[in-house]
Amino acid sequence: MEHISEAPNLEDFTALSEHQEQTPGSFFGGKPVLHLHAPAATVKVPVEQYEAQADLRQLVGSTAPVPSDGNLNIEGVDVWVTSRHLLLYSPAASSGLQISYPAITITAQDGADVLLELNLSDADTADEDIQYVQLRLFATRIEHHATTTAETETQSGANGTTSHNDTATALWKAISDCQELNPDPVANGEEGEDGEMEFDETAPGATGWITSENMADFMDENGNFRMPAGMTVIGGEEEQQEPLGEGAGRSRTAAELDAEEGADGDDAKWQRTG
Repeated sequence: MEHISEAPNLEDFTALSEHQEQTPGSFFGGKPVLHLHAPAATVKVPVEQYEAQADLRQLVGSTAPVPSDGNLNIEGVDVWVTSRHLLLYSPAASSGLQISYPAITITAQDGADVLLELNLSDADTADEDIQYVQLRLFATRIEHHATTTAETETQSGANGTTSHNDTATALWKAISDCQELNPDPVANGEEGEDGEMEFDETAPGATGWITSENMADFMDENGNFRMPAGMTVIGGEEEQQEPLGEGAGRSRTAAELDAEEGADGDDAKWQRTG
């Protein structure tokens, strides 16, 4: 988790509906995509974890968290689900948290809550020393900031409202979708169980497809196609090729062929012409 002091602004993002209408050439260097915005949500944190993690106090303004069932409820927190980070911002505290998706180890819907488990340790931390924190997000309202009224009604339900369970489902799905866009990085030199180097299927073009999600990796600032550094093109100069045999690349004369046929003599000549 990283502390942020500047409030997220709609102008900082591209609405999901607008992003889906864009052409691949306009993806390069674009703004983060806003998948969902849940204003004035409640963040529930176990009391002992809240006391142990100073970062969580960034969400608390002048009003103390409300204790309930072993949790502290931090109210009035805006949840921004973007394609790059999950943002939790408290307007009352003028402060918030930026969470990377690979740090989210568990995402689940529990009734009207969305349960998140965060890994606060780095990749080199021993298993027994890893620190986790559990958050529950309770949203009463969600906004997609769609570009048209029809899209807004479709995404938000009848008359722009949804039940709490529907709201939780939409929030859970948005976070899950963004997690898929930000998979866990593969450590350099990481090997599989058989001792061979792991194949990173999330690398640009690794699966053989160029999609809207990885198009930026194949385009330069001017919109020209390029191959990412370190990627080998089949049939390209980097690919090692077997050396050709003797005489490859030239035509042989009839005299040379006669010499090779040797003892076969006239019996073999019917197999060729000219």
